[in-house]
Amino acid sequence: MTAETQPRRTKIICTLGPASNGDDQLEALIRAGMDVARFNFSHGTHEDHQKVYDRLRAAEGRAKKPVAVLQDLQGPKIRLGKLDGVVELELGGTVVLSANNDFVGTRPRMPTTYERLARDVSVGERILLADGRVALRVQSIEVNDVTCKVEVPGVVSSSKGINLPGSRLSVPSLTEKDLADLEFGLKMGVDYVALSFVRSSLDVDNLREHMRRLGRVVPIISKIEKPEAVERLVPIVEASDGIMVARGDLGVEMPPEQVPGIQRRALRLARRHGKITVVATQMLMSMTKHPRPTHAEVSDVANAVFDGTDAVMLSDETAAGDFPVKAVETMAALAHAAQDAPECYDAPEVVEAISGSHAGAICRAAVLTASQLKADAIVGYTRGGLGPRLIAHWRPQCEILGCATTDSEVRRMAFYWGVRPLKIPPPASVEGLVSAVENATVDQGILPHGATIIITSKMPFTEAQPTNMLKIHTIERRR
Repeated sequence: MTAETQPRRTKIICTLGPASNGDDQLEALIRAGMDVARFNFSHGTHEDHQKVYDRLRAAEGRAKKPVAVLQDLQGPKIRLGKLDGVVELELGGTVVLSANNDFVGTRPRMPTTYERLARDVSVGERILLADGRVALRVQSIEVNDVTCKVEVPGVVSSSKGINLPGSRLSVPSLTEKDLADLEFGLKMGVDYVALSFVRSSLDVDNLREHMRRLGRVVPIISKIEKPEAVERLVPIVEASDGIMVARGDLGVEMPPEQVPGIQRRALRLARRHGKITVVATQMLMSMTKHPRPTHAEVSDVANAVFDGTDAVMLSDETAAGDFPVKAVETMAALAHAAQDAPECYDAPEVVEAISGSHAGAICRAAVLTASQLKADAIVGYTRGGLGPRLIAHWRPQCEILGCATTDSEVRRMAFYWGVRPLKIPPPASVEGLVSAVENATVDQGILPHGATIIITSKMPFTEAQPTNMLKIHTIERRR
């Protein structure tokens, strides 16, 4: 398979919203390149999300392309309460932030939604408002009131966000709203859950335990958006199924010049552990209002691809932008062009925890064999997605086909770097698996007659065990 015909490897996540949740828009997004649909549970009701989910699955059927669904839990949101119109904060002025939220605020005193505010901040710490555009410094604390001096002036209004970059917050990562949303999302059929406000591996373990109690466990994508998450990156990566570098909040909570280095470090660490990686926030932000990206955005996307991320994410661009489909088409073109650059990806990392397992050894052998034989594709037959994910970890040059027998397994693989998910009928033998693979690939025009493929699977099919079989096969012309 030549570079010109090679499919795009880096997957695209699209946040759904008012600009993209209609029947026609959803199908257009899928055809433009959407692989994963992000449902942002910071907005909308359960009824709203269910309607969009049903439309998405119908559009998926029309487009004949599997799409994974990522539920993004809101997490604890610290915001200003209700204000009397727009409030201007002047340089050097004084303002009091209250832990109470039972009054309408003005310039001297403003309410917040965080009842632990006075307990969690300390004198001398900074408080940022409105995505960091306004900065305050804590001067004194009395009961529920925090008196601050304005260091960076600006205007604020009701419900603007509050960031406390120097504070150790005592609020849990999962709120009561999150738990209700999680239960709904799992019943609705989400394929992944993104966890906000992660500060330690215990937050990830807690979410997984709640899933067990609810009777359905799906992969967890931990959002790296807090300084504590950066400090504890290794155990968080180890506990998670994947990470999302949420650069928007991270750039507010930490000096922005540190974010590119954190992004690269996080991606490399997660790749060494064989975990899914996502780069998110403002990747094509200018396309919310313009039909073309900036040159800086083009380089940003390319650098994420060069770093080997599994997926790149669009937020406002597809949720509320003026050109949602154009943004996806642009992202797809940029990702495809970047992967064709010379020496695009780093050499595969050898991970003892992966290559030392039966499944890891088989998948690594499949990649090496495919390289030596110049095979057209590696085919991973799976019941849980592990085989194709491990194959993708080694970043082979040939195509990766992930075959499964259920819609949920097929959709989950839509998130994996370089994996083309295919649904096949349940095989009863190795011969039946080979026949099913041939039918699926040749009939859909994915592979030609005479193609050499490397097949990985488990044997026997009926037993619960990891990938343990490798087969070399040449697709013969059917008579």
